[in-house]
Amino acid sequence: MAPVTLLQPPILEVIDLTFRHSTTSQPTLIDVNLSVNAGELVLIAGATGSGKSTLLNCIAGIAPNHTGGTLSGSILYQGKEVGQQSVRQRSQFFCTLLQNVELQIFTDQVWEEIVFGLENWQVSPQQIPEMAMAALSEFGLAAQQHCSIQQLSAGQKQRLLLASLLILEQPVLLLDEPLAYLDASGVEQLLRLLRSRVDRGQTVILVEHRIDRVQSICDRTFLVQKGKLSEQPLEPIPPKVYPTIQPQSASSILLQTQQLSWNDYPPFPDLQVHAGETVLLKGDNGCGKTTLLKLLSGLLKPTTGQLEILGKEMSQRSVVQIAAVVGFVLQNPNHQLFADSVRSEILQPGVISKRADMLLEQLSLQAFSEQHPQSLSQGQKRRLALAAVLARQPQICLLDEITVGQDPHSLSLMLQVLQQFTQQGGALILTSHDPITAVALHARQIELSTR
Repeated sequence: MAPVTLLQPPILEVIDLTFRHSTTSQPTLIDVNLSVNAGELVLIAGATGSGKSTLLNCIAGIAPNHTGGTLSGSILYQGKEVGQQSVRQRSQFFCTLLQNVELQIFTDQVWEEIVFGLENWQVSPQQIPEMAMAALSEFGLAAQQHCSIQQLSAGQKQRLLLASLLILEQPVLLLDEPLAYLDASGVEQLLRLLRSRVDRGQTVILVEHRIDRVQSICDRTFLVQKGKLSEQPLEPIPPKVYPTIQPQSASSILLQTQQLSWNDYPPFPDLQVHAGETVLLKGDNGCGKTTLLKLLSGLLKPTTGQLEILGKEMSQRSVVQIAAVVGFVLQNPNHQLFADSVRSEILQPGVISKRADMLLEQLSLQAFSEQHPQSLSQGQKRRLALAAVLARQPQICLLDEITVGQDPHSLSLMLQVLQQFTQQGGALILTSHDPITAVALHARQIELSTR
């Protein structure tokens, strides 16, 4: 008699899962069913705010245990119900990367962060140094091992988190936009690494908007739409056509710098930015793009050099003085959203209601106007931060990776609003690792060298 083959259960099953946030009347996820086998790489796609991150949070135990809300349905790991287990208990087999990189950093120094998880998992002290150094080297952070984490760029923080998480070798990786802040080489490296991990038997559930970059390594793709999850065929994605901003003719200089430097680093390239112009700051993670924007906004004071805005020397002026003409949308939107509702975040003193309502409509935020800003998705928060800055009608707008977390439709809305801003004579200075942004905004590109 032929031997009986025992079928292994899926490594992860989500059965009839429905979840409603405590701040909303309608469920975010409705009767979601998902079955994933060991050694599969599954992509979860969908519009900004559709519930992709919520689904990962439910699997990891973050929702509703730490976010509040109501959950029904079952979550099984290797056939066993884990829905009543804590985040800590589930972390034995689920490894979770959140969208907001700063929420998962627990120490002050790079080396301490990389060994933190190993020590918590009681890895032998003799093994830890070699394992930690190998992980830092793999993610290009060996030179920063003794640095304060505050010195790292967002991309370097994301590399550090990925190194700290992947070193633990949990069976299931739940990754929420892991490419968000990575430069081109970092993206390629992570994609190769994830595919090799899956080929060795690990399971990856990946949330990502840049479907064109990840689809080639995925085994299956699912779409979250109106709270429902459905499997989608793996088909080539046609390139999205975005509105193109035409270059402006010669116009007045709004901003220029000369030998601007900070904290004993070499001076940045000199800038000269005209009305109606878009300038993209390019460079690898850690090259100083965010630092330069902070110098231009007054959040940092230059060690040397000059900053001239609208013909006036501004290098030693206060943040408030510079903010009268320069708006800054930060990389992390949580750092600049303070109001009790989305509409009041935009409707600041001096902003007329008509302009606030127009920006709500242009950036597809009108449906959330009475919600608290912190109830939005990360992509929606970035659109809200942009609206709040543009509502004040600055002449120069600094944008630090604001296209992160945007689905194609939301990105198109952003680009149209920015097109209007430059056509009316404003100037944009932005950072982005997304090549689409530079093309669509017809940006003049300035490469910053690694510092």
